[in-house]
Amino acid sequence: MKFWLFGGLTLAAVIAAGTLFGRMLPATGGSDQPFRVYPVVLALYAAVLGVAWLWWKRTDDLQQQGQLISWYWGGSCGALAMLAYLMTFLGRTSDITLGAFYMVMAQVVGFVAVWLIWVVRGRGHAE
Repeated sequence: MKFWLFGGLTLAAVIAAGTLFGRMLPATGGSDQPFRVYPVVLALYAAVLGVAWLWWKRTDDLQQQGQLISWYWGGSCGALAMLAYLMTFLGRTSDITLGAFYMVMAQVVGFVAVWLIWVVRGRGHAE
């Protein structure tokens, strides 16, 4: 029961954060006060991840492996396919293509950071 409860809470947190972002952040041009808004946005993301973490801890190993594989392979292939589409149809230097490229690079940096922490903790040798 807690699995579904926390899954629902995660979905509700994502919807609430998205609604708040829609109200706080302008559609174009960036925020008038980015140094005040950015920490709030990060705090909202942290809250969403906190709820997602509660859901994650209630899943079994098989479900976790399915999620990890789906996000890694599905997310990676989907992101690269979209990047290829944007470069092909909008050009390499269009605003949206550059934004997508920056997002992919942020994902790579995040992946490497978490992987290095995993290696330093000695998990790679144990598994």
